[in-house]
Amino acid sequence: MRGFLLALRFLTIIPLGRGGAVVPGDITRSVSYYPLVGVFQGLVLVLFALVLRAWFTGALLSCILVLILVLTNGGFHLDGFMDTVDGLAGGGERDKRLRIMSDPGAGAVGVVFTFFIIALKVLALAAVPAATLTTVLFLLPVVGRWSIVPLAFWSGYAREGGGLGRAVTEIGRQEFLTAALITFFILLYFIGAWAFLVLLLTGGVAFVFALFFKARLGGVTGDVFGFQAEISEVLFLLFFLIITGSALR
Repeated sequence: MRGFLLALRFLTIIPLGRGGAVVPGDITRSVSYYPLVGVFQGLVLVLFALVLRAWFTGALLSCILVLILVLTNGGFHLDGFMDTVDGLAGGGERDKRLRIMSDPGAGAVGVVFTFFIIALKVLALAAVPAATLTTVLFLLPVVGRWSIVPLAFWSGYAREGGGLGRAVTEIGRQEFLTAALITFFILLYFIGAWAFLVLLLTGGVAFVFALFFKARLGGVTGDVFGFQAEISEVLFLLFFLIITGSALR
């Protein structure tokens, strides 16, 4: 329970898991429960969807639900996405990219890409058939939070010194396998055999990004975890639309 509460505290705005001192080892072990944080966020989305669809439909409902998802984590992942894009767009040497990413200001490139990542989520959700919307909403943050785990497992930390981000990258096989099994059984229950492919594709994308960010930054940072989560959520939505044929209508 303590591990889950720490994960909830780290990935959302819920102020839980603050009892007692927290050491890097606690943060590392809590990574196992990242998919369960997604379950919590998914339940919130489903609850709001069931209430709001009595008044709103289509893109408007999708926009509200995406906003609610962002609010559950205080914009943490979108901020990380924006900072990562700005750093990569800044070019130059590794230290320059990391310096740009740590700048609290937002660059034009990051803002533009953030607009498109939000637009993709809204439009993709709007295209999901009404009969399967609650399933997709529930699974969306589960896949997004899970995607951080393989990225952390295959990456080192890019910055000097310690910190929460470094603790996340120090996970071992136990944390990785626990998170993978939790995610797999959740997906299996809702989408059957497609769970294998979703898990494989998400892990594969994380592996490719691990190699990419090692080459560009020397590893990953907390911002990169947000980037990974946002990309994975969009890919999951597009994948779901493809397998259901909704994107071809």
